[in-house]
Amino acid sequence: MEYDATTTRIFNVPPYTFFSVIGVVFASSCFILLLLKYNFNIQRYTKIFFYCIPGLLIGAKFFGFLTGLFNAIANKEAITLQTFINTGIVFYGGLIGFLSSFLIICKIWNKVIEYRVVDLTVVCIPLFHFFGRLGCFFAGCCYGVENHSVLSIHYTNRIKDEIVSVSRLPIQLIESVINIFLFIVLLIFLNIEKSKERLLIIYLFIYSIMRIVLEVFRGDVTRGIWNRISFSQFISMIIIISMILIIRSLSKREKKHAIY
Repeated sequence: MEYDATTTRIFNVPPYTFFSVIGVVFASSCFILLLLKYNFNIQRYTKIFFYCIPGLLIGAKFFGFLTGLFNAIANKEAITLQTFINTGIVFYGGLIGFLSSFLIICKIWNKVIEYRVVDLTVVCIPLFHFFGRLGCFFAGCCYGVENHSVLSIHYTNRIKDEIVSVSRLPIQLIESVINIFLFIVLLIFLNIEKSKERLLIIYLFIYSIMRIVLEVFRGDVTRGIWNRISFSQFISMIIIISMILIIRSLSKREKKHAIY
């Protein structure tokens, strides 16, 4: 199979923009349906959902800047304005920006965070991410390592203003499929009593492990590599450690309440 990412436009729109918009439509529609099913205020929480999009964009770009800094330090390059200009966006930054905005706005509007609504929000994240990674594939970014197996695709994309054509592992498509499975898993957990109000922890833990593995098969060095560890793997490890500490803390608290 062959694919040329240098010439693709969908309805005269760049692929990443097209699939991102589609992802927002599907994720927000799913969120509204879940709010309806679990009897939450649709109007209020839908507004909050869309108010968080600027936070998503700011976070994604800020982490892009951090990737540029990570790259410069790894390559022992001078840190200049150009270090930050030549950067893209990072999923983890968008995720943290969106979730932080959601929690802050909920706290301001409701005086309290309704963690069951956070559960519903978390379910929709891998659904959006599914479309986001499709956009990456068709746009030519976040590409996989060179590979000549039965899974490989002869991939043509632009790397640092140079058109490169080589057989690669379509890691973007693989991650898209994994995100759909993660979406289904979270839907199942949504109806399990023990996981109630803990879907954010479950999602971050599972996705971070998954991301560490997926990064091994990424071929785009601009994402930041330091001693064979990518910026996203570094963030993933921080998240995993944080989630383990939170789980232990919650477990101790539950045992304490059980005693009393």
